[in-house]
Amino acid sequence: MSLFSLLLILGSAVIHVVAHVALKRTQNRAAFVWWMLLWGCVLFSPVLLLGWQPIPPLAWAVLVASAIFEALYFLSIAKAYETSDLSVAYPLARGTAPVFLLLWSTAFLKERPTIEGVLGIVGLIASGLYLINLPHLGAWREPLRALRAQGPRFALAAGLFISLYTVLDRYGIGLAQGSSYWWPLLYTYLALWFTWLFLTPWTLAAVGWKNLKEELRSSRAASFIAGATTLAAYAVVLYAMNAGTPASYAGAVREISVVLGAAAGVFLLKEKGTVMRIVGGTLVAGGVAVIALFG
Repeated sequence: MSLFSLLLILGSAVIHVVAHVALKRTQNRAAFVWWMLLWGCVLFSPVLLLGWQPIPPLAWAVLVASAIFEALYFLSIAKAYETSDLSVAYPLARGTAPVFLLLWSTAFLKERPTIEGVLGIVGLIASGLYLINLPHLGAWREPLRALRAQGPRFALAAGLFISLYTVLDRYGIGLAQGSSYWWPLLYTYLALWFTWLFLTPWTLAAVGWKNLKEELRSSRAASFIAGATTLAAYAVVLYAMNAGTPASYAGAVREISVVLGAAAGVFLLKEKGTVMRIVGGTLVAGGVAVIALFG
């Protein structure tokens, strides 16, 4: 992985956390996600004029399939935040994604990560996530027992859906031959529209138009900022993957956001932090370093 790709993906991790802090803070998370995605669609609409190009039918099919999994991701993470802290649910969702992604990218994209990359993803990152969910030394079963609760289960589901839409996107952005630098952003933008469309019927049924309008009034600036950062963060990752970074490594390096998410939960949202979360975050960062140096 080049230094430029590494910096791109780390920057993506930083701006990605912004949207999740805003999502955790709001009360009506289903409505917030709907407005967040709509703002992203509106803000980045010039992409259609500046970056439009013919899209092969197979790329359209992959794009729509990816949007389905992304819609399921937003549903899952919104449900996870209802009962779990940001400093727990965010690392669990984002941190399990590269482990799943390693499986899919190896099986379907025929990528062959090095032994160091595998150790970074599975060994250090997975161990770090376990410690983040460990309340104190000696409570080794607690992270597993926590999976009985609704929040962690939805967070794990979110991690699975992240891995599925990421591996589809890695394949999809390679389907447009002779594509320009605009292609990853155009792909991301169109997927965002389909994600919003897929979420709309569920959102209207769950919260209703009245509550949607109320959420817009109560968190307009927050949903606006979250919409801008959501699309920008993932487009940056797609650019890195389009430049040749393996999907398993791109997804894993981006998960430095788990440390940022845990820190945001503790310091910004005043959630209870423990030494175990700090140690776990350090291991996750170590896994990222291994991938950057040897991947």
